[in-house]
Amino acid sequence: MSSARYYFKLAWFRFREPFTDWKSTLVGHILFVFFVWFLSWMWLRFSAKNTQFTFQTILLYVGVTELLFLTFLRARSIQDGTEDFALFLARPRSWILRELFSHVGIAGGARLFYLLILVVITPFFGIPILPSLGFFARTLGLIILLAPAQALISTLFSALLLNFSQTRYFILPISKIFLSLGGVFGPVSDFGEPYRSIFLNLPGSDLFFQAAHIAIFGHPFEQSFAEWFLRILVICLGLYLCALFFYLRGRRRFEAWGG
Repeated sequence: MSSARYYFKLAWFRFREPFTDWKSTLVGHILFVFFVWFLSWMWLRFSAKNTQFTFQTILLYVGVTELLFLTFLRARSIQDGTEDFALFLARPRSWILRELFSHVGIAGGARLFYLLILVVITPFFGIPILPSLGFFARTLGLIILLAPAQALISTLFSALLLNFSQTRYFILPISKIFLSLGGVFGPVSDFGEPYRSIFLNLPGSDLFFQAAHIAIFGHPFEQSFAEWFLRILVICLGLYLCALFFYLRGRRRFEAWGG
């Protein structure tokens, strides 16, 4: 029970960080508003003839994908997880659970903060609040539902850092791959074939494009909710097995690697 309280208190502490330290990230929050407007305008500027999205719906779409992406693979959180790893070699607590709860808390708090910003700015773009309550409720549910996947991705990178002295250089290119192929810039449904079919089958589409599509329309694109949810579970299982493998490998080699 004491360990369970420790994990939940840690998650709650990390969850509150974006709300207690918002001044230091104020520029990032301003940039979030700018990116939502700019990417929406750019997408309609070049894809107005081939899209089913209006300016209001594309703005909501970009808002969801940006709040998911801006809290995706944070180097600082990944680095923090390895700094006191040696203590967990003696403590009867799970390092992996510590990382999972920590990443769930920090990503959940940051995503909720961005969602509140989205609620505030949408009326300024001609989107009334009351008709959008379903959208905001679905987005909140997706933040909760996708929290384990985000936490497992970050935990995997923390576990990789136990094995290799430098992994942060891979964070930027991998996050940009998700950015480009996951539909963060614009809906994958508007891509031409064969790229649309290819991107829809990649994990990035499940984590970003389909999530935003569900938030706006209430259902995934060209698949059932059960099929999308099963894909998320498979992604989570694969990430957990990879994180566990590198954690166990890092635990065995930690003393030699650390000198």
